[in-house]
Amino acid sequence: RGFVDQDWKKVRRIIDTNITGTVYLAHQLGARMARRGRGRILFTGSIAGFMPGTFQAVYNGTKAFIDSFSIALRHELRDTGVTGSVLMPGATQTRFFERAEMMDTKVGT
Repeated sequence: RGFVDQDWKKVRRIIDTNITGTVYLAHQLGARMARRGRGRILFTGSIAGFMPGTFQAVYNGTKAFIDSFSIALRHELRDTGVTGSVLMPGATQTRFFERAEMMDTKVGT
């Protein structure tokens, strides 16, 4: 289903999980690591962040945010002893495609 036909609560959950939760944790833990002078942050981005994601606009959009945010934060933390990396996997065999109702797509199968 397209964006305007999706249940808002489900859309909001994706945004809250992928963006709000990630940024909150990075802020809290990144500050502690910077004060300590060392640490490593690994974000879970996705190659989906580089694609428009028709019928997955929210998911792909949140991953685009995480991909960009993590790279920016890495540069901000450069002189603190904290490193940041972003993992950008492609399609993986999980229940994602089932939950996203994409089992009728090539990538879903």
